[in-house]
Amino acid sequence: MSMPRMRNHLLILLVVSGFFVGLSFIVANANTIGWDQLSFGWHMLYYIEAILFTIQILIILLCRANNPFNQKVLIVGTVVFLYKMALDPFLMMIMFFKDSGVYESYAFVFYMILIFGFLFHILVLLILINRLKKKNSNILKETNISKFKLSLPVLFFLVLLSGLLINKGILGNFELLFGVLIVTLIYLGTLVGVCEFIIATYCIFRFPSFSVNLPPKQQYVNKRKKENPKK
Repeated sequence: MSMPRMRNHLLILLVVSGFFVGLSFIVANANTIGWDQLSFGWHMLYYIEAILFTIQILIILLCRANNPFNQKVLIVGTVVFLYKMALDPFLMMIMFFKDSGVYESYAFVFYMILIFGFLFHILVLLILINRLKKKNSNILKETNISKFKLSLPVLFFLVLLSGLLINKGILGNFELLFGVLIVTLIYLGTLVGVCEFIIATYCIFRFPSFSVNLPPKQQYVNKRKKENPKK
């Protein structure tokens, strides 16, 4: 939950989401679909993506000072853009399906994956909250959230691989189904990972001890703990 680490998270999310949205935009502008053939709703979705990318870049560039306000902006931004990254692969796959002319046949599958994935996310979040209630409040500090930093490049590689396979047609008739499988795994994995960041967001807003600049009273308490450690 350190400031540099959260900025790194946002930077990695920016790159990964940029790949998803960029590839989907390229497919959307291909001769098969054509930008002018897309509805106004799809146009607005890409405009919203552009606005969100701008906000994400501004957060990374401007929230550099080590203060509680920037810390809160960074952690909230991390949660928001994790959700965004979980959904961006679907935009890529939808454009591939539109390009193949089978989107209407698979739209129901996409919606069911989104719904059941979100319900699974809520279940995991509730389980994590219950575990935290049963254990010491310091457990969050011991949680290795940084492992998510390592998993993001793995997810990026999987999407890059699936995008190349679909684009080259190497898998034949199974390429789109393979893409759906990869996108689903990324969606579920990201929703599981974001649960820890939601808990971290609550702790940063709720408890002064999680602030980058501790209030004087909390600094004194921490100092006393260091001077008189428990044997």
